[in-house]
Order: sequence, then structure tokens, then C-alpha cells
Amino acid sequence: MAGAAAGVALTVALLASLGAFLAQSTASMTRRAIAGVPVDWQVQLVPGTTVQELAAAIGETTPVSLLQPVGYADVDGFDAHTGATVQTTGKGNVLGLPAAYFRDAPAQFRMLLGSPDGVLVAQQTAANLHVTVGDTVTIHRAGLAPADIRVAGIVDLPHADSMLQPVGVPAGVAPQAPPDNVLLMPINEWHRVFGPQAAIRPDSVRTQLHVRLLHDRLPGDPQAAFAAVHGAARNLEARIAGNGIMADNLAARLDAVRSDALYASVLFLFLGAPGAILAAFLTVAVVASGAGRRRRDQALLRIRGASRAQILKLAAVEAACVGVGGTTAGLFLATLLSEAQLDAGIFATSAIGWIAAAAGVGLLLAPAAMLAMAWIDASRMTVAAARMAIGLERRRLWQRGGFDFILLALSAIIFWSTWRTGYQVVLAPEGTLSPRSITRPSSHRFCCGWALDC
Repeated sequence: MAGAAAGVALTVALLASLGAFLAQSTASMTRRAIAGVPVDWQVQLVPGTTVQELAAAIGETTPVSLLQPVGYADVDGFDAHTGATVQTTGKGNVLGLPAAYFRDAPAQFRMLLGSPDGVLVAQQTAANLHVTVGDTVTIHRAGLAPADIRVAGIVDLPHADSMLQPVGVPAGVAPQAPPDNVLLMPINEWHRVFGPQAAIRPDSVRTQLHVRLLHDRLPGDPQAAFAAVHGAARNLEARIAGNGIMADNLAARLDAVRSDALYASVLFLFLGAPGAILAAFLTVAVVASGAGRRRRDQALLRIRGASRAQILKLAAVEAACVGVGGTTAGLFLATLLSEAQLDAGIFATSAIGWIAAAAGVGLLLAPAAMLAMAWIDASRMTVAAARMAIGLERRRLWQRGGFDFILLALSAIIFWSTWRTGYQVVLAPEGTLSPRSITRPSSHRFCCGWALDC
């Protein structure tokens, strides 16, 4: 009984630990994916819609932790007088940001020089214009006279591809790279500079609401998190139909992560399942090793008039002791392993389904084998046949030679030789991207292509 219970405990512990590891891994993937998206939704206002109306619709759809209006203006270009030369760029964008935006979305920016209070120039734009803090840049507005501004700082935009993406534009029509020429200015100054341009060229000026959801309420599983975010986005689109268009950055990221999580789950399932199956077979083998003893006990009971129902009840008691004891020990062992390796108990993870499945296997594995053997012996064998000793008393050749121990020793040697070399499995299902050179009219730089989403 102790051997059978130990086999059950190993099976339950392997299954529960595997489930806890997979749940913790997918939850970690979800957290990292969400943390890598500075702005979850970008909702662009349609002319005639106010920021207050759209903000109210967003608040009624889902709770948010960030909701800031951002102005976008298309310009014909910039130029700057530095020394005896004049540098000129092509078309660009000027963004108007509230003062609280830098505090609420710090991942959008990386200050390189100067102060965030004032007009900021993107790093590539500063290189194109050869400007630094204190220099003057001329903005060529569409249909209006140029406007001069003074540079307060140089900033890098790590997420320029999403921050400057065109919202509501089909994938085939959208630009293949974010614009090189970008200026950032306070929202009040932006309204002063581009308010007149919005009156004569409304197609060149637009306003977006940058939204971040409450991430604490999202599920840990990437599939469930994607469904929640995607569903909320569809609800918002239905509410603001005709008043705004949106880009769902978070759902796009989770859509990619959920396929990676599924791949990892299948991979580790195939790596860990053989161990659980082996433990199950070991349990059945231990149960089968006591078949002779159970057969003789049944014969003695049947001689004294025990019925088949009484025999099966006694076998069920033994099976229940093995199943309950082994399952309890297995869950306790899985908890210790999970706390040691994952810093969290198995019940603290979202692996409740795995834990229930492991407990079900433990409660049914050994009892099913014991009851099946007891029923077969009680139904098909006579008392005399049950008491007969059949088979050779002498052990087989492979048992006498210890062939099983030799195989175990060889497997231990192979495992040790593999482990000591530091062998690791490295997965790169997306392939390796190589940098490529991109030549632009205003600059020459070596970078990774934006279309490859590096």
C-alpha cells in the first residue's frame, strides 16, 4: 500500500507542478507583454466630436488608469539656422501633450538632453537639423506662415511606431515606418500654433485620446486577457460609432503573445507528460505486484463465505486509502516544489484546472487498478485456482544480472554529462531578424527596419 501510494503521490505531484509552472509562465508572459505597451488604446476623434463625449464613453466601457488628449498636426517641414548653414527637412508631425502625460506615460519618452518643460525635438530630427537645446526651429505650417519655436530638450521615442501610427488607415495603405521629423510641445502652445491651421486645413490636424486600462483586472492567461481587452474594444467601438476610430495596441500585443504561450504550453506538456505517464505506469506496476497477496486473501475470505460484494468493499477500502493518501502527499509535495521554484504555492497560481485533474488522476488511478483486479479475480477464478502458486520460483536472467539497475546507472551518467556542460534549449520560433540599411533623403543611418517590428 505504501508503494502504491508513493506512485500516486509522484503522479499527482508531477501533474500539479507542471500545471503550476505553465500557469506561472503564461501569467509572466502576459505581465511582460502588457508592461511593454505604454498606451493600450489610441482613440481618434472625428470632427464634430468633443473630448468630453469620447472620454465619457470610454469611462462607461471599462475602468482606465490613463486618459490624456494628444494633438497631432501634419506640417510641411522644419528648418533651422545653425552657424553658416541652413538645414531643412521634409514633412513631419508636431504633437501637443498635456503636462501630466510625461508623468502618466513615462515609457513613451527617454530624455537625452535638456528639460521636459517646453518644446522637445526627437533625436533623429535633432540630428537632421543639427540643433540642440536653446536653438530655434522654424515650423512650416500648411497654408500659414512659418512659426518659430525654441528647443527645450532632445528626447528619444522608444515606441514611435505605435505613438505615431495612423489610426483607421488600412494596413496596406499605412506608412512602412514612423516619420523621422517629430516635435513635441505643450498642449496649450500646440493649440495656439495649430489652431489657425485646423480652421483652414482640418484634415491636417487631429486629436487622439491615449488610454491605458486597469491592468490589475486583466486575467493572467494571455488568451483570456486578449478576449477581455478585445471585447472591451468592440464595445467601445459600438458606443463611439461615427464619433471616433481607435487602434487597439494592447490586443495586438496579446494576440501575438497568446500564440507564443500556446506553443510553450504544448512544448512543456510534451516534455513533462512522459514523466507523469511513467509515474502512472509505475503505480500500476506496484499495484500489480501485490496481486498474488490479494488473490490469496480473497481465497481465504471466500472459503469463510464472503460474497463478491463484501470482497469488493474490502478492496475499495484499501484502494481509497491508497488514493486519498497518495493524492494528499502528492499535492503537498507539489506545493513544496512550487514554493521552492516559483516562489508561490500551486493554489496561488491560476492552475486550478491542473490541480483538479491531478487530484482526479490520483484518486482514480490506483483504486481503478485495484478494483479491476479484485473484480476479475472474484469473478473468474475459483478458490482452488486462487490458492495455486503458478510460475517459476527462480528469478529471470535480467533480474539476476541487474539489467534494470545498469540502465538506470547509464541514464544517470547521460543526464549528468548533459547537465554539467550547461546545455540549454533555446527557442526562437519567430526566426532571427538581421539589421538592414535604410537611406532617407535627409539622413543616412543604419537601423532595424520598422516594418519588421524589431
